[in-house]
Amino acid sequence: MHSIDKIKSLVGENVTKEDLRYVDCYVYDKIGIFIPSMGQCQYAIKPDHTHPSYMFIIYFDPTTYGSVNSVDIEIPDNYYLSIALSPQIKHQDTGPDLLHYYCILIDKQYFESQYLLYASSVPQFNSLQFPLCHDILKTLNIFAFESNKEMKNSDITLTAQSTIITHWLIRSILQENYDLRSISSNYGIARAQHYIEQHLDESITVNSLAALSNMSVAHFNRVFKKEMNMTPIDYLIDIRLTRAKKLLRRYDHSITEISLKCGFNSNAHFSSTFQKKIGITPTEYRNSYPQ
Repeated sequence: MHSIDKIKSLVGENVTKEDLRYVDCYVYDKIGIFIPSMGQCQYAIKPDHTHPSYMFIIYFDPTTYGSVNSVDIEIPDNYYLSIALSPQIKHQDTGPDLLHYYCILIDKQYFESQYLLYASSVPQFNSLQFPLCHDILKTLNIFAFESNKEMKNSDITLTAQSTIITHWLIRSILQENYDLRSISSNYGIARAQHYIEQHLDESITVNSLAALSNMSVAHFNRVFKKEMNMTPIDYLIDIRLTRAKKLLRRYDHSITEISLKCGFNSNAHFSSTFQKKIGITPTEYRNSYPQ
């Protein structure tokens, strides 16, 4: 087991080695990953226990979602249900089958310093549910491997991994996350994807994307659909609507401004496309995320 003092700084002063006898612990500086492997964490099942750090639970097995009081969000394919909890909030992890999860604890001061790079105030999470892309699992396992092996210069890589994990969690909470598998391995297609992201408010045609990728239009269409499982136009609309949903949740811009920022030539076009693809109007979507 890693230094009990480091563990206590994240888990709590009252935690003992006996509490963690069934848990694999991977701790470095300001972040720790705790994985029940042989049985339940005995500290986690204590009533009204708290942590001095921010806690994030990632549930890998949908059959254990019942251990959560209720799942109030939609979990897309290739995503895990995750829960965030601020420091010093009393809780208890229950359920005899609640074993298939990772618990990430991040130092309070460090997490808040990174969160403030995205927001104007520190967060208050009380069992906040959010989807987390499956792709994070490899990053977490690399962190665990590095912290366990204590390889040469591991402090450098562990610091980098800690930053990546922290920002991945923050972006996911703020719904700025992305699925790495949505990035094409074909450079020409990836270049077109990057161009779309950078010029979303401009007029974009398949001809211009094909030219950018050094392909004929017909070849570009075939390769794009093979790589992304959708046509370039469908992909462009999907990216524009994804960006629009993020802006609608923030309340920083009017719906007309959002339609222009996302490349729709009119508010009417934006509204009709949004309702066709999402099932509700932009106004109804915004109202479902109160200020």
